[in-house]
Amino acid sequence: TTFRDLFYDPACGGGIRGDNGLKAFIPGGASSYWLGPDQLDLALDQDKVGQAGTMLGSGSVVAMDETTCMVRAAWRITRFFAHESCGQCTPCREGSGWLEKVLRRIETGAGRDDDLDLLLDVCDNIAPGLTWPPQQTTICPLGPSIPSSIVSAIRMFRDEFLVHVKEGGCPDG
Repeated sequence: TTFRDLFYDPACGGGIRGDNGLKAFIPGGASSYWLGPDQLDLALDQDKVGQAGTMLGSGSVVAMDETTCMVRAAWRITRFFAHESCGQCTPCREGSGWLEKVLRRIETGAGRDDDLDLLLDVCDNIAPGLTWPPQQTTICPLGPSIPSSIVSAIRMFRDEFLVHVKEGGCPDG
C-alpha cells in the first residue's frame, strides 16, 4: 500500500478535499518531516519511509492541499509543541517559544528578512544537523521533534515564506 492508495483509493481517503491538488503531506504525525506529491508512490513501510528521511511515527497522516498556507501549517504545529513543552529542558523550553514567536510574526505580516535564517538556526540548536533521526538533546524526544515541520516547510516552500515576509501574508489572502 502506498500513500497514493491511502489518499486516493475510494476505500481509504477517496481523494484530496475539494478535488484540489496535493501540495504536501505529513506521513507520521507532527514530528515527522514532510513529503511532497513526488513521494506519493512511497510504500507505507517503516523502512521505506525512513529511507526517504522521515518516519511513520504516530501514524497520523495529514494531507495538505494546494490551498494550504504552509507558513500557517508550520506555525500551528509549532504552537502545539510550544504548548506541550514541560519547560524542563532549555532547547525545548526556549527554542519552541522562539520558533512560535517568529512564525507568528511571519504569519501575521510582520516578518523580517532574516527570519528564515533565524528559524533554521534555532532549529539547528534544538536538533543539530537538522536530519532524521534528530540528535537527542533533551530529556524526552519532544524538543528534537519540533524542527521537522519548520525545516520541511522552509525547504519545500521557501518562496511561500518569502512572499509572507515581503508582502505581509499569504499570496492568495
